[in-house]
Amino acid sequence: MQESEWLREILHKWLDDEYCPEPTNIDISRVAAKSYYDSLISKKTDLGEILLRMVAELEKLTYRESFHGSFSSANAAVRLITEKISSIADK
Repeated sequence: MQESEWLREILHKWLDDEYCPEPTNIDISRVAAKSYYDSLISKKTDLGEILLRMVAELEKLTYRESFHGSFSSANAAVRLITEKISSIADK
């Protein structure tokens, strides 16, 4: 749960900083974090599997008034996860 909450917070901040704050960012970060949590709970640790699952979940959102899309959001989330894993491995 802690890892998914971290992703929700950091992805929301990244989305706001990368483009601009918008209500959809809250939904994107919430859905991405839930998808990540579900992946971890089901012992899915392959980043490709996590990415595809996240894209599928994010495709359910409406992006009409957003700068983002399901693929760009999922890619950003997985990149943030990868950066965190790399920083832990470097310690």
